[in-house]
Amino acid sequence: MQTRRCRAALVVASLTVLAGCTGGTPTPSSSAASSSAPAPSATTSASPEASATGTPAAQVPSADDVRAGTRVRSHGATIWVAPQADVSMTSKKLADGSVRLTFHDRRDLVGDAPLAYATGSDLSAFADGSALAGGGGLAPTNASFAASGDDVLALTARAADGTAKVWFTGSAVEKTSWGNREGGRSLAVTPTDWARVGSLAASELTWSQLIADEPDADSPTMHEQLSCHELGAPDKATWNLEPWRPEVGALAMISARCNPT
Repeated sequence: MQTRRCRAALVVASLTVLAGCTGGTPTPSSSAASSSAPAPSATTSASPEASATGTPAAQVPSADDVRAGTRVRSHGATIWVAPQADVSMTSKKLADGSVRLTFHDRRDLVGDAPLAYATGSDLSAFADGSALAGGGGLAPTNASFAASGDDVLALTARAADGTAKVWFTGSAVEKTSWGNREGGRSLAVTPTDWARVGSLAASELTWSQLIADEPDADSPTMHEQLSCHELGAPDKATWNLEPWRPEVGALAMISARCNPT
């Protein structure tokens, strides 16, 4: 599964670069264990060693501590979220089963001190700030998730008014249907609204759920076509993928408008 995660991130990253975006190749980052705080001497008080996210390591809670927070569920996916002191969280479950989380930071802080921590099974934090956890996907709209501590994600950044919003779901694929198109077998994929917004987590979750539901779709050309639709046709009613189309690479796939022959 890790291989597919890396491949998904690289495909989406290459498509994004071709579309004129900037930035390095986004890849999932693994959860790294937090550093231990250095012991203070008898005469001086040492500051805790900073983690990779800039968060003081001694302040990163354990996964068990985070599970003492709020449990959030969507389509069989489950995460636990623990807001920091003086950070409030509200949740709203939408009609499609996804959940909107809103955090409000009442602290007078400078910088990107974490608003909250989250944990769940199979954590992956991506370079665009999205994440996978608990069988679902996390897509922050004005914040970002990063690995922080052992099996814990940290939510950082916020708007000028102190709020941060996160969209969580356990479903990236609404439905699928096999049929015939242009004389060959074709799979019509209807993504959820969450998947249409796009992120590296959305790309990964959509592909993994698609091939779990439709094992016959598990081929390089189907993956290339899916990535092309995610980038170029997010609002199209269905994403039509054909297993008989050739595997041509990202540039040729875009040039063919996701339908190489």
